[in-house]
Amino acid sequence: MRGLWVVRTALVSPEAVDAVVDQAKQAGFNALFVQVRGRGDAFYSSRLVPRSLLLETRPAGFDPLARLLRRAHGLGLQVHAWVNVLLAAGFVGPWPPGHVAGLRPEWLMVPQSAAAQVLVTRPEAWPNLIRDAASGDSEGLYLSPSAPGVPEHLEAVVRELVRGYPVDGLHLDFIRYPGADYDYSRAALEGFRAPTSDGGVFRIAELLAGPANEPERWAAYLRQRLTALTERLSRAARAERPGIVVSAAVVPDETQAVTARFQDWPTWLASGLIDALCPMTYTPDPKLFREQVDQARARAGQRGTVWAGVGAYRLTPAEVVDRVRAAREAGAEGVVVFSHESLDALGWARLRAEAFAPAAATAAPEATAIRIPPLARSPR
Repeated sequence: MRGLWVVRTALVSPEAVDAVVDQAKQAGFNALFVQVRGRGDAFYSSRLVPRSLLLETRPAGFDPLARLLRRAHGLGLQVHAWVNVLLAAGFVGPWPPGHVAGLRPEWLMVPQSAAAQVLVTRPEAWPNLIRDAASGDSEGLYLSPSAPGVPEHLEAVVRELVRGYPVDGLHLDFIRYPGADYDYSRAALEGFRAPTSDGGVFRIAELLAGPANEPERWAAYLRQRLTALTERLSRAARAERPGIVVSAAVVPDETQAVTARFQDWPTWLASGLIDALCPMTYTPDPKLFREQVDQARARAGQRGTVWAGVGAYRLTPAEVVDRVRAAREAGAEGVVVFSHESLDALGWARLRAEAFAPAAATAAPEATAIRIPPLARSPR
């Protein structure tokens, strides 16, 4: 795998789409991870989610994903549909009409510091309350996997996407909690405590006290909700497009991932919920990078697949090449570079000459040529 994360800014015009595909091909990449769902919107034709505001000046007939697929497949590049699963909106800026954050604010995750106020406020006020109380690494408004309707909505999004486009893979990103102080929405708190012994409802104080009273069970509950969502989306994608490769971008440190983001990626990989793991090993520290890749590779075992994430935005071109080599030495089955925006002319050239040279990589693969070791998958 010689993958490249392509963020949505490369999808805003036909010329931009063509340019990033051509640059990737010339630099020796063989797969594009294309951000078709950035903030609860679509860079493809959808009846379920609104078209991105970044495309509002473009003709209605312009379909970025369709154009990119035609060009990339024509050049022998794989295309993986990169979906930001739970991150649904930014804190700043308008949302397109019909956006989920405006239609269903009760579906949003809530930080602990806002919970008491949110629980006594009408849902339409929640986005502002959540924004003002946001902490940790939250980059915007997240959907709660505990909210009734959210898993069904996200499954429908995935099914529509992979049914409608001949993508080679589904790449799940932001399938994690923003931090340990999420999710204190009513849906999550009630899901954790329900059912009551007398069939009644909990008072607000009881709901808020639940996680503190039983922290280990609370953490297990949050992990279970996220794992169940991962399984649901993976199963849906495979049902719609048999043979599709399901991968996930994950927090590279296992302890932080499992305990602070409730992202139990070791279980996802071991049980076959995902086919390939993409640890976001973006550190500029070469020693830590190698340690994180080694950890992921050890966790994956003989049957798992690891594509190491390389944070080009934090590295020089020479360091990007060094990380590619280090990942290979650690036994990773490939790399995915983040992102196309961080590569200048020198970066593209050095990757081609020093990391993805034709002598080191065979002729350009066909769209179905990348093979992944088979994994045990959960029952369908």
